[in-house]
Amino acid sequence: MGVALGRLLMGWNAVRQDMQALADDHRSHAVSHPGWSFPARVWSAPASADLPAERRVRHAELRGYRAVCPALEPGTVCRAQMQAVPRVGSDFEPVLLGRIVGPDAEIRTHLPLVQAPKHLLDAIRIAEDERFYSHFGVDPIGTLRATLVNLRGGGVRQGASTLTMQVVRGLGGRRDRTFGRKTEEMARAIALDQAFGKDGVMQVYLDMPYLGQDGPLSICGFEEASRYYWGRPATEMTLAQAATLASILPGPARWAPDKFPEIARERRDGLLRRMGEAGWDVDAALQEPMDASPHPVDLGERAAPYLAAVRNELLARLPAEAVYGAGLNVVTRMDLVAQEDGAALVAERLRFLESAIGRRGPEPLRAAGVLLDPVDGALVAVVDSGMAASTDFLRPMMARRQPGSSFKPVVSALALQKRDASGHYAFTAASVWPNTPRAFAEGWVPRNVGGHYTPTATLADGLASSHNIVSVGLMEASGGPTALRDFAGVLGFDVSRFPVEPGLALGQAEVTIAEMGRFATVVATGGRQVEGSTVAGVVDAAGRERLSPAALGPAVMDVETTAVVRELMRLVVTQGTGGGARGRAGFGGYDGPLFGKTGTSDDEKDLWFVGGSGAYAGALWLGYDEPTRVGAAASDFAAPMFGWWFREVHEGLPRQPLSEPALDFAWVCSQTGRHASGECRGLRVPFRPGTAPAGLCDGLHGPEPWTLGDHKSLWDELAEGQVAEPSADPTE
Repeated sequence: MGVALGRLLMGWNAVRQDMQALADDHRSHAVSHPGWSFPARVWSAPASADLPAERRVRHAELRGYRAVCPALEPGTVCRAQMQAVPRVGSDFEPVLLGRIVGPDAEIRTHLPLVQAPKHLLDAIRIAEDERFYSHFGVDPIGTLRATLVNLRGGGVRQGASTLTMQVVRGLGGRRDRTFGRKTEEMARAIALDQAFGKDGVMQVYLDMPYLGQDGPLSICGFEEASRYYWGRPATEMTLAQAATLASILPGPARWAPDKFPEIARERRDGLLRRMGEAGWDVDAALQEPMDASPHPVDLGERAAPYLAAVRNELLARLPAEAVYGAGLNVVTRMDLVAQEDGAALVAERLRFLESAIGRRGPEPLRAAGVLLDPVDGALVAVVDSGMAASTDFLRPMMARRQPGSSFKPVVSALALQKRDASGHYAFTAASVWPNTPRAFAEGWVPRNVGGHYTPTATLADGLASSHNIVSVGLMEASGGPTALRDFAGVLGFDVSRFPVEPGLALGQAEVTIAEMGRFATVVATGGRQVEGSTVAGVVDAAGRERLSPAALGPAVMDVETTAVVRELMRLVVTQGTGGGARGRAGFGGYDGPLFGKTGTSDDEKDLWFVGGSGAYAGALWLGYDEPTRVGAAASDFAAPMFGWWFREVHEGLPRQPLSEPALDFAWVCSQTGRHASGECRGLRVPFRPGTAPAGLCDGLHGPEPWTLGDHKSLWDELAEGQVAEPSADPTE
């Protein structure tokens, strides 16, 4: 007898501990599963009221503020007088971008018990468990009645489930209709009643039950059901509406008030009469029409590419059950103006660009890009012209394409950080390499674009003019493709599939747009590694912080090397292949301080521009999903598009200078690396202090056989009628 009692007590203690842990996990939203899944809500960043007037007005317009002049009341905007008054507080509020719904497709919103109307709580109790507050998780009277019915019927015909037992089942209990299951469920209900308390059980019940269907989405919990059937929060639910939901709990699919109003009304009225017997005044509620109608769930898919990037980051940094089920509120770093106005501009100009040459692939020409904040490396905007929903393929993070010459600044950075045996830097921007065809490893002979060569060229001109032979020679002198691959890995590239071959210097590896954008931001931040994080803060439904903003990472390039690389990339814009960023085809480009690099992969299948300003850094790619020749070079398409995009995202912001590095500058001959004479093509080249070259170029190299000024771009040829004018129909 004593042994049996001991075993019984041990079994009870195990059940009690199990239910305490279950209660704690669910109360803290540490777990999620069908029946207990709260989708995450994702918000844009707020916007400061200290922004310049033009930017403040645009933020207000995109937030749907009421247009009225003068704008004096909260939530109003007046463009004529450049006024905007935030709705709440001093800053412009975050905007809901959407919800991240898990595989179980449950839509559920937490309804705090203290906010639930009393008539809803009583309707639930009277409909499902009248003696809820007087029993201990199991109702002996109801159980006895159900037992007699089941004995007469020869099986389980009636369950007598209390609210607590239903919660046990909803939080992971067995659902088979057997005596064994029922006995186990009763024991667990008693333990849960002790662990949760009555208020805790009722709180869970408010959020738990399935109450309807909106296409593939399950409507769960009373808050979401009230919004679905009547378009109002549960706090505003009438007595009749509360009774409707409580009365359909056993069979929402059979008695849904929007699909079966007569049956639903019959059940509602039956419950109302029982509530009347309990003391409620139900006369008006009985006369209320059954006016339920579907209010489709709005998942708020605003800025789908950015929302997709947020989902990717959350799933990389948190367990999936937290992302899909913990009721996360995610405040991001997304700048609403940069995101929406930038994406609209890119889409419009993309159609124009494609009209210039006609469509080359079966699908439209695509553009994708990322925009980051150079101060902290956060991702503030994502562009993907082919993306309609956040569950679509996200090109900036998922597509891997060859970057072509836009990868050459990585080669320059590798070389400029290299030290010789004595510890001194081995190369400067004026270091000279042969710039005529020659064989490298395995007999490979690269050629310069356009077939233009000089006897020699400086590192600076190799980057500005994008000389392939110089870049390969520079990589070879800096440790070869293995050293370049390893350095790219330190910078944040996924190098697992990088080829260890000379073509790596010319961007023949595959990278993502996000990786290239992060590299541009490394250059902008002074050499610190960046994550490109979307997250400003993440709090779950229990109020617990799940993620905090990602900080800048460790230094991956020294400050002076980074400054030299950035200034060399400015030469690409001012005197090299990136001049189109200043404007093309009658559209103005970005007119502030800008650094960058163009890139065109083999056969013009991928067009790139990578760079930044004082306010933003990023990368932009153009091409076809199925790699196809575009019919233009990056200098023709990617550089102008980057400039147009940057002009748009900077609209209303002051032109911030690039950080001023402590460097020396000298006008250097592009071929010899000495101070330029009147016979030279000179470049204003950056140097670490004290490392500028000595001596004047004698000019004996003669004039360059080709300069960028001699090159005719696609737009020059269009202007001269050598190719057809842009068509209104890009498919022509």
